[in-house]
Amino acid sequence: MSLENFCSHRGFNTIAPENSIPAFAAGIALGANEIEFDLWPTKDGRLLVCHDSTVNRTSNGYGKIQSLSSEEINSLDAGSYFSSYYRGLSFPYFEDVLNLFANKVIMNIHIKSINDPIGSFKIMKKRGKFLWNCYHNNILANLHEHEPQERIDVQVENRIVTAYDERVFAKVIEWIDYYNCHETVYITGEKDVLITAKKMAPNLKRCCLEGHMNFSIVENAIKYDCQRVQFCKHLTTQAMIDLAREHHLITNLFWSNDYDEAKHFFDLGIDVILTDNYWNTYRG
Repeated sequence: MSLENFCSHRGFNTIAPENSIPAFAAGIALGANEIEFDLWPTKDGRLLVCHDSTVNRTSNGYGKIQSLSSEEINSLDAGSYFSSYYRGLSFPYFEDVLNLFANKVIMNIHIKSINDPIGSFKIMKKRGKFLWNCYHNNILANLHEHEPQERIDVQVENRIVTAYDERVFAKVIEWIDYYNCHETVYITGEKDVLITAKKMAPNLKRCCLEGHMNFSIVENAIKYDCQRVQFCKHLTTQAMIDLAREHHLITNLFWSNDYDEAKHFFDLGIDVILTDNYWNTYRG
């Protein structure tokens, strides 16, 4: 395995708070070819780097990011939840990450859907909880099967989706233009994000998440002219990987923190694996 085949997911977040400058710096210092982070708009229009839609889990604050001003967010401690060593650490903004790391590493920019991408689909909610449990308990994929244990046929949701807010996406473009890093970033998102990204910035590379929980992700990647597709390891089949490669898509996998598991997926044809424990996954 090559260091270039790993993406530092939310930074090297097993040694520093996720989606923080120290976590990104650690991943890059150890040789990660890519970093991944998440963006949400604040009440006053700034782009905050945070995974959740609220600040509750990763700070001493409370509330939805879209309901908080940057001044309110700046007053929060986003490090103590992880370790007292990081007490007083602030949430970074998109421009902070670009200012330090633009063109030094490939950036997988996950723009989180403002509207609930799962909606009222019960089976999607079930799979969402399943993936959450697998991720937070570091449950490995079954390496003896090339198919998920619970095989579910491809389904098309046909859900009505409002395109991502163009005013917010314009801010994303503005910062990418400012740091002239078009060739070293790509936009990852669901249907709403892909629609807006294709319309407003067709030359920015896109990575598909639409359909990642219902086995239609490759078809959606083709539909939205994406250059990449980001699979979830428990909801991925060999046939899906093969189809993606037939269409010359770069294949990402969310996620693996285990050397043998990562090697298994590379052998199946995955190009890039997102990992939290970057050094452990690479070294074994």
